[in-house]
Amino acid sequence: MRNLNRIVGCAAMVGLTLTGCTNGQDTQLNQVFPSAAVTPEVLAFGDQPVDYSTQSFVTVINSGQVDLNIGDLEIDDPFSVIGEFEPVVPPDGEVNIALAFSPTNFESYAGALSIPTDDPEHPSLTVVLTGNGVHAPTPDIEVDPLALDFGVAPAGVPMTRYFTIANPGDATLNVSSLDQSGSGAFTVVGDVTGFQLPPGQSTLIVVNYLPVSSNGDNGALVIHSDDPDEADVTVTLIGNGGGDFEYPQPVVVCPEDVAPRDTVVLDGTGSYDPGGHEPLTYAWTLLEVPDRSQALLTNTTNDTAYLATDIAGDYSVQLAVTNTIGVSSAPTTCTFTAIPEENLHVELTWSTAAADLDMHLLNGGAQFFVSPGDCNWCNQSPNWGASGSTDNPSLDLDDRQGYGPENINIDAPANDTYSIKVHYFTDNGDTTTTATVKVYLYGALAGEASAAMTRDTVWDAGQIKWPDAVYVTQSTPNYTSPSRLCE
Repeated sequence: MRNLNRIVGCAAMVGLTLTGCTNGQDTQLNQVFPSAAVTPEVLAFGDQPVDYSTQSFVTVINSGQVDLNIGDLEIDDPFSVIGEFEPVVPPDGEVNIALAFSPTNFESYAGALSIPTDDPEHPSLTVVLTGNGVHAPTPDIEVDPLALDFGVAPAGVPMTRYFTIANPGDATLNVSSLDQSGSGAFTVVGDVTGFQLPPGQSTLIVVNYLPVSSNGDNGALVIHSDDPDEADVTVTLIGNGGGDFEYPQPVVVCPEDVAPRDTVVLDGTGSYDPGGHEPLTYAWTLLEVPDRSQALLTNTTNDTAYLATDIAGDYSVQLAVTNTIGVSSAPTTCTFTAIPEENLHVELTWSTAAADLDMHLLNGGAQFFVSPGDCNWCNQSPNWGASGSTDNPSLDLDDRQGYGPENINIDAPANDTYSIKVHYFTDNGDTTTTATVKVYLYGALAGEASAAMTRDTVWDAGQIKWPDAVYVTQSTPNYTSPSRLCE
């Protein structure tokens, strides 16, 4: 707290009425102000690779008894303020201001951040900023050519062209996706998303062109990568002169907050044709599912499709639309991740189509197939009772033939050690199968393990320690099951 004490004579106080003020008598006036400070006063970003950014923050503190107001900030390049911050700091409060350092040259930088305030004693706070632009291995994308002209082709006659993506840099280039727009007469061959190019390597991207008329087609491919100074590169596509009309536009509302076992609604009702050639026809395609997922896409020719997610992981769906005069759009892609909602989620899949494997989750010192401590197909929702129902496990489905998945979940586990066991119940004509267990804790993959199994054996797949939220694998050899039914 800081008070400004001023002695003011009665004759000087024009417009003020003070009780107890008489001629010849002075009165003390106490006025309260904010009190501003900043930490740190020197922010050293250190060495940072050129063309990359690093972030840090400074904190403005108000130790006064009234609000502190922050004015417009000033900062020297290549330092910058990122995002927004609260410009009013309450009494005894603080506000963080996020900063970035983005060097563009191999040199040392010095600058300052100026923070104006309404503290009369500290009307401007200054933070000294330093950092060094240094060399570090970086990827570099090089695309050749940047336009594919397919020339003239009669309707229904396919043509092929290709371009090269190269990485002349000295670090691995990560290509995250290729976004296509324009005419649906162009098709990229194969799966070209999520690949890597080591330094000095290149790859061919093949594009097919199948015109439906001689009116001309055009489109574009945008390549997204982690090249620090050229993250997006566009390849132009031209067929039969290119044409000058607009194509139908597929629009997908990509879902958020998806969990395993959800039925996801894929909404394409916002798709449209700029020329008004409607109604559109719809073609949905399931591009990617997690390994061993048996998810199916339904309603694939309507404006809304449905996907039942069965396990955690990444899903990718594509939509193309065609107008009433037969012109198709380039496809648009929707990618989302199914993340478990429960704090503990254990998932079992296996590699063959007929075998029946079962997952067991045991609490504390529980015994295999002994209720209530073993959650499994014949004890799917036991009452473990430590803190109501939130720490009770639940088996979502007893998958009796092929691949899985089976999931056991606990919303809020009690403090305990949980054992994961897998039982190869029956083979149904299969022989050896490979079981895989994935453990998700607080929605994140904590670990996974796999083991080859034969009929009526048990695999001790590991333990989960709570509240540490740690999954630990075990090295116990598989053994013959001591039982086949709950006691």
